[in-house]
Amino acid sequence: MKALMVAAREGRLYVDESKKEVSRDIVIKEVRAYIGRIKVLVTKEFRSSIDDLWEQILSTEEFVVFLTPNSKAKKCREFNKYSVMSIICVLREKGVYEEYNDSKYNNILEQTDKDTPYRKYLSEGLKQRHLMVKLRQIVAKYQF
Repeated sequence: MKALMVAAREGRLYVDESKKEVSRDIVIKEVRAYIGRIKVLVTKEFRSSIDDLWEQILSTEEFVVFLTPNSKAKKCREFNKYSVMSIICVLREKGVYEEYNDSKYNNILEQTDKDTPYRKYLSEGLKQRHLMVKLRQIVAKYQF
């Protein structure tokens, strides 16, 4: 332990970021903050239930796993932004969010006027059928 402390003080200690795992709680917290940026784009029908809808999504283990970055991720180390964009795509199709162009969503979420690699996922939706079915079931609970 003493040798480890000495190495840390001398700057000889290396932490391999690729081996670092993100906890479930951090993923959920970071996703909540991220999607909170587009609350202004929620349709009238879902305005009162958007928090509950996302809470349901984030309390589903399959979605948390889907939103957790893998160990090889160079970007998106707190959560998988590509996955969030895919979920938002489906929510837009189901009428949860207003139908604005992908650039508007990208600009608000990424807080930049520049195009980002995540933008294209706003049009792709979920490729995993079981997640698509589960997400549609969650949305159906909140539709009037």
